[in-house]
Amino acid sequence: MPFLDVGIYGRISIMQLFRPKNEPKDLLFIATERYKFCVLEYDEESGEIKTRANGTLQDRNSKPPEIGHIGTIDPECRVIGLHLYDGLFKVIPIDPQTNKLSKAFNV
Repeated sequence: MPFLDVGIYGRISIMQLFRPKNEPKDLLFIATERYKFCVLEYDEESGEIKTRANGTLQDRNSKPPEIGHIGTIDPECRVIGLHLYDGLFKVIPIDPQTNKLSKAFNV
């Protein structure tokens, strides 16, 4: 079983494994306290961690919640849901055809 030590620049606030439909392996969603995120996968051929997606989750003029960040992924891998600010729920849709993340929006 492979074991890798990978540096993450930031304090991790959310970490979730998920496997979209038609995907042969699990993907790892990571969000940091400074509102950055990435989706990582392990490439068995090269033995390396590859970044599938990354970006920022930051919203201007919003207050962070006192309880910290909360994140969840729909069991059918249709959306990633994040509570990062008081009064806002951020949704990141996952395209079912390509398994790529779509543009995030607030509810």
